[in-house]
Amino acid sequence: MRFGDFIAVDRASFSIRRGEIFGFLGSNGCGKTTTMKMLTGLLSPSAGEAWLFGRQVEAGDVSTRRRVGYMSQAFSLYGELTVRQNLVLHARLFGVDAAEIPGRVDEMVARFDLAGMADSLPESLPLGHRQRLSLAVALIHRPEMLILDEPTSGVDPVARDAFWQILVRLSRQERVTIFISTHFMNEAERCDRISLMHAGRVLVTDAPVALVARRGAASLEDAFIGHLEDAGREAPVAEPVPAPVAPPPPAPASARAAGFDPRRMISYARREALELRRDPVRLTLALLGSVLLLFVMGYGISLDVEKLSFAVLDRDRTTLSRDYVLNLSGSRYFEEKPAIVDYTQLDRRMRSGELTLALEIPAGFARDVAHGRQVEIGAWIDGAMPQRGETVRGYVQGMHAQWLESQARRQGTVLPGLISIETRFRYNPDIKSVVAMVPAVIPLLLMMIPAMLAVLSVVREKELGSIVNFYVTPTTRLEFLLGKQLPYVLLSTFSLILLCGLAVTVFGVPIKGSVAALMAGGVIYVTASTAFGLLVSTFMRSQVAAIFGTAILSILPAVSFSGMIDPVSSLEGIGRVIGEIYPTTHFLTIARGTFAKALGFAELHLSFLALSASVPVLVGAAALLLHKQER
Repeated sequence: MRFGDFIAVDRASFSIRRGEIFGFLGSNGCGKTTTMKMLTGLLSPSAGEAWLFGRQVEAGDVSTRRRVGYMSQAFSLYGELTVRQNLVLHARLFGVDAAEIPGRVDEMVARFDLAGMADSLPESLPLGHRQRLSLAVALIHRPEMLILDEPTSGVDPVARDAFWQILVRLSRQERVTIFISTHFMNEAERCDRISLMHAGRVLVTDAPVALVARRGAASLEDAFIGHLEDAGREAPVAEPVPAPVAPPPPAPASARAAGFDPRRMISYARREALELRRDPVRLTLALLGSVLLLFVMGYGISLDVEKLSFAVLDRDRTTLSRDYVLNLSGSRYFEEKPAIVDYTQLDRRMRSGELTLALEIPAGFARDVAHGRQVEIGAWIDGAMPQRGETVRGYVQGMHAQWLESQARRQGTVLPGLISIETRFRYNPDIKSVVAMVPAVIPLLLMMIPAMLAVLSVVREKELGSIVNFYVTPTTRLEFLLGKQLPYVLLSTFSLILLCGLAVTVFGVPIKGSVAALMAGGVIYVTASTAFGLLVSTFMRSQVAAIFGTAILSILPAVSFSGMIDPVSSLEGIGRVIGEIYPTTHFLTIARGTFAKALGFAELHLSFLALSASVPVLVGAAALLLHKQER
């Protein structure tokens, strides 16, 4: 087995007989764990083959995994589940008949002396009891073979002896084959046969007594040291001939069905729901995160340009100049501030941000207007924000034209070339940002938060090591992903209902179209957003990277390419492609259509089709990219 240029296991070859306790003895880092992971399918050999029950080990071989119980070196059970819940979960994942599970769990609890702590969390147990729990979980489905990776590491001698008594009973009374790795000599002496391993190579395989006799050593430790010394002097050994493979024994009937099993999916969904219930931070984020952000964005993000602060440097100080100023201050777009005295004050007040607009009315303004002379009024606009500055200029020009028209009416004349245009805005007559922003923010939040929750549900297991439970059980990729996804789809649906309710009651944005269409589109959309999070989780290994990566990958396309600011039809190149296929684009159309335009299923069917198509694509891509082995 190679990892780059490093050879972890070098041409190791051995066979294990049915019902025996076979030990792997070697120092830390000699390749024992890597060999065991290749036998369980957690790692694919870079060369050679690994066989179990007469058939080659493959990552997708679900039927073989049903016949093996695996206990990793590090504790990898779910810390959020109690002892009993861990046992029940693994019984379901391995396909134990539902009617047998309670009795089987009670049997394991009694057998491993866990009765007094069955409802405790694993973190509260002593190390010896945690190891017993791990062994009970590995045995819950009555496997034919146990693969135990240094199961007694860090356990006191008394607990270690009790653990070995259990192993001996399993081997002698129930004919369970046990493959165990250790670096304790007294444990190796209790095995039927052992392999001595060093630097990735199997040095010798035989019964402990035979190894001692062959070396003429006083103890197994002396024999092991002797073989290590010989290995240091010898040239590389020739590749050994693989052991003959016996014909495979018939697999149990329960192991032959390897398709999709909804019971395993539901088991993972229940486990995820329990974990959420015991993690108040994530549960709060799931339930209230979207609500808090809706208030922040709904009230904090506005495209309305109103109550613009302005002041006047009036050098004329006549009734007409004051009438001109009142034309601005009387509208909802402008708010008059104390008058400007001179240019120095004008510059200072605009630099400080106190004023957005400063008007300068020249001396003789009223006289020149009365005599029909051309008059120039200065308008100083804060252009630090160009788009806002352009809006202010449009407002000033409009108010100026309105004042000229009113003056013409007073004088009974018609301004040459003056055309009256009556503008009417549909769907948002008052041109309020909140009517447009709230239906746009809801899709943004329902993409970001559910995707983050879904990605964390998988990446957290990678960080903690509990993903091993998925690797070693017969759970398929699709069962695992859908089980992870289901609780977050339900939570996000609740968030959808809450956000729409707040939009109507708090923000005053009514739903004019079909509520059923909005809810149906929302459920499909949160299914797509959680699937997107699962897809991102396949190439993330830390929770910090997952949060940042998901935030960037969800927010940027949603804001820039989904029609939230600019229509998708106005985009070009790759931006247009992303906009057409990104789920937010289509739910944004549904949200705006149902909130503002009184649309329903019939008018929005194309958006529903595109949104629905994204779900199997995202889930399928996540299932293809999710590894059933360690990387």
